[in-house]
Amino acid sequence: MTEENQTKKSPILETSSDAITQARELMRLARHGSISVLEPETGYPFVSRTNCVLTMQGEPVFLMSDLSAHTKAIKKDTRTALLLGEPGKGDPLAHPRITVIGQTERVDKEKNPELETHLRTRYINRHPKAELYNSLPDFFIYKMKVERASMNAGFGKAYELTREELLLDETAANELAPVENRIVTHMNEDHLDAIQHYAENLCGKEPAKWTISACDPEGVDLIVGDKTARLRFDTLCATATDVRNELVRLAQIKH
Repeated sequence: MTEENQTKKSPILETSSDAITQARELMRLARHGSISVLEPETGYPFVSRTNCVLTMQGEPVFLMSDLSAHTKAIKKDTRTALLLGEPGKGDPLAHPRITVIGQTERVDKEKNPELETHLRTRYINRHPKAELYNSLPDFFIYKMKVERASMNAGFGKAYELTREELLLDETAANELAPVENRIVTHMNEDHLDAIQHYAENLCGKEPAKWTISACDPEGVDLIVGDKTARLRFDTLCATATDVRNELVRLAQIKH
């Protein structure tokens, strides 16, 4: 068989449920990433570091200054890419990372006041220090409309993921969104012991003053300082009652 006739094996693996779970986990755990935009003057790629959080459904959200170079570029061309994933110790190429591709636009507060407030609250809960510049007149909420992603989960583990594979069920996310902050506030004010149990015993994290920063149909995000953890639910939770029942169940799991 000649070389021309040999079937070349694609480096891209077939997307599995485990790959989808890992991709969503990488995105949920990220506090910051490298955002790539196109320079208006030259058309060349321009990369900057930015903090982020995800929407309830799983799309990246940013609090950006109009004075930053990447914001100015986005205003001219919304096409963006976002690299997420911590390099960790040793070879940085051995650690999982994901590049999310889509179009990023400002969330208009006048047209969508409830959405803008919800996303801004989600962002501040994830990045409490951002409260220092949250009220400045040149800072606005931007959201990426995800189109697809490329994940490298380690040597020989490359995947291409669609929008549908990356995002949660929209109906469940929309139903839970209005009560999310109430759930987060209640847990952080009244159930800190349970949160420490989630972080230390269920997520395997070091003892610390962990709090919940966000909730979605698949789980809750935990933070302490610059560290993050992800507690996944065993079932999809679309209502406050669903979330409460699952958090109670998880709190009762003995380590």
